[in-house]
Amino acid sequence: MIEAIKEFSKTLFYLLGYSITPNDEINNFLYNSSTVLLYVSAIGILLFIFLHPKIRQHKRSEDKFIFWECILVLFLIAVKIYQTLGNFLGEYEWFYYAWSVVYSLTDILYMIAILQWMMFVDYCLYHSREHIIQRYKNAIIPIIIYLGLEVIQWLSFNGTFDNAEKIILFLDISQLIKLFTELFYIGIALKLVIKHGKESRQPRFLRLDAFIIPFILGTLVRSYDASFMALGIILTYVSVAKRDRYIDNDTGFYNRYYLEYIGKYRDKKNYKGGNGILIYAPGHKKDMAELLTGLKPSESTVFLLDEDRFLLLSESLRGSAVNMAVMMITESSENMDDPFTPKIITVSRGIEESAEAFTTRLLNTSWETNVARKGVTS
Repeated sequence: MIEAIKEFSKTLFYLLGYSITPNDEINNFLYNSSTVLLYVSAIGILLFIFLHPKIRQHKRSEDKFIFWECILVLFLIAVKIYQTLGNFLGEYEWFYYAWSVVYSLTDILYMIAILQWMMFVDYCLYHSREHIIQRYKNAIIPIIIYLGLEVIQWLSFNGTFDNAEKIILFLDISQLIKLFTELFYIGIALKLVIKHGKESRQPRFLRLDAFIIPFILGTLVRSYDASFMALGIILTYVSVAKRDRYIDNDTGFYNRYYLEYIGKYRDKKNYKGGNGILIYAPGHKKDMAELLTGLKPSESTVFLLDEDRFLLLSESLRGSAVNMAVMMITESSENMDDPFTPKIITVSRGIEESAEAFTTRLLNTSWETNVARKGVTS
């Protein structure tokens, strides 16, 4: 029994560290299954790009992140496929040297792809390039570490070090460093999503299990890293696409369908209170969108109900704070290069009113029956 446990532990260590084990049957299964999955993943990613025009055009920031992530993974898959050709071209000297270079690139490419994927997820959560720049300003450090390990590894393989035991020890340590570095950054992504889920009072569309698990599995079993990464990308984007049904592409604000959705959600979570500031800016959709992006108070959400009609919804704004927000919006719009005066209506949720009923009232508030003046109409 003890021997069986030792043998299993040894096999698991080699599987996680090198994706090759002392067992020939396991190795053959890993090689054949991973090779098939590489081709399937390549086809899947190509179809994914082809079937989603937004990704091909990548005008939005999140689409740019996912587009370049797809390109990275396709390149990684190509590198992995090149490695599998060793059985056919290994006798040629040129292939051996080219294979050595390609092999060295694999781990570096994988780390870059993880970082790119994290930036995509991060941006989808917070929609802030400044946030991305600040958070990932030191992202070059793991790449430098990987390059250093690859150089030392290359020197050891080319006879610089003649002690076989030291070489094996270094390789083991090197693989562990890479493994824990990758798991560390995936752990940061895990923490990021959990933290956002706790901070946000909105429903979560980016489901944790949709994209974290494939990346962890790919990191642990390197025979399948590119394939699991491809799966993780597709699942991540499916989650984002679900949320995108509720977002206006031009402004990035939530639409009226999302407002209807969260009415029921807030009742389920027993959220109390709430104030809405309805804003009508005919002919100035872009200007008002830019203005609200910069002026909206924290813990508030902006909705685009239809063309030129906005809603700023907040549970924290009360009394004078609402009037202050209205004053700032009005004054800022009148001081723009192309000045205009928006019509503004404030609506407060009743003490006994459900969130769903309040949402319905916001959507049905008639602009025509409210005498819209320069300041506020309640």
